[in-house]
Amino acid sequence: MAANPPWTRDDDKRFESALLDFNGNLVMIAQHLQKPLVVVQGYYDALIHDIELIESGKYALPKYPEDDYVSDTEAGKSKYKDNERKRGIPWSQEEHGLFLDGLKKFGKGDWKSIARHCVKSRTATQVASHAQKFFLRQKSEAKTRKRSSIHDITMGDDDNVTVPGSNLQPQFGDQIPPDYYHS
Repeated sequence: MAANPPWTRDDDKRFESALLDFNGNLVMIAQHLQKPLVVVQGYYDALIHDIELIESGKYALPKYPEDDYVSDTEAGKSKYKDNERKRGIPWSQEEHGLFLDGLKKFGKGDWKSIARHCVKSRTATQVASHAQKFFLRQKSEAKTRKRSSIHDITMGDDDNVTVPGSNLQPQFGDQIPPDYYHS
């Protein structure tokens, strides 16, 4: 019986993908990789052993040069010069309405589900940031405000969107009130 050649990094990647694609079915994985089942089983057992070592803290994760690895120092560097930073795109009334629907459906804190199923134009981080501003704005509702904000729009008792202190019932897609932006 001839010895099997060692697994390459490409074999590792294909094996990892096959694990996901075939839901851990080693027979299907072996057929897909065109490797003997006993070799795939041995490699799987070694992988499980390695994972247990890594999770126990007895072994550090290897760093492969072809991985998209970014060191902590590189990750901490700003893309922007000095005080210059990229500004986000303001939320539309439609996005805010979808956010409120998601909040009602998934509850406070499930930003990933709200982003994934309701406000598909925003990431979970953006939804979480919007929620933080929204709840802070709701908390300070008793205080006088200098200008209106998208965060003033809430769900009313009858599930209609209302703007506090206004007789307006905005329709999603309407223009933002003229006094929204001040130069």
